[in-house]
Amino acid sequence: MSTINEQVIRWSEIRLPHPSRSGELVPWKVDGPFALRSYYRVEGTGETIELDLSHRHEDGTIDTCLHCGTKGLKQRVEAPWFTLALWIVGALALAPFTFGLSILVALYPVWFLWNDSPRVQKCPGCGAEFVDFRHGPRP
Repeated sequence: MSTINEQVIRWSEIRLPHPSRSGELVPWKVDGPFALRSYYRVEGTGETIELDLSHRHEDGTIDTCLHCGTKGLKQRVEAPWFTLALWIVGALALAPFTFGLSILVALYPVWFLWNDSPRVQKCPGCGAEFVDFRHGPRP
């Protein structure tokens, strides 16, 4: 049995549809798109979920579902919306007293939170989700 490297800089995640319970996704952490296996076993059952790894691009990104082969994955950002809104509203509230400098100061944390938020690609066909497959191989 292989060990999991907990010192990974950024985990990716796959959430695949459960083979026997419709509407339920089974999550697995992976160290990026190049650490994927061609099948995953569902814990507590003898069932496996197959993946077609030929849909990955050379840089590790995907635009086709690895589970069912559907093209046109839908993308969304799992950002901390409340925190982002709090920073922006706070900066705007302080702007009259700081001659607008609070807006400039707030830009960096807002940009950092937005840029560091995971990007999720969801398959419209089977509902599988691929989290942070925008990053290529790690050093």
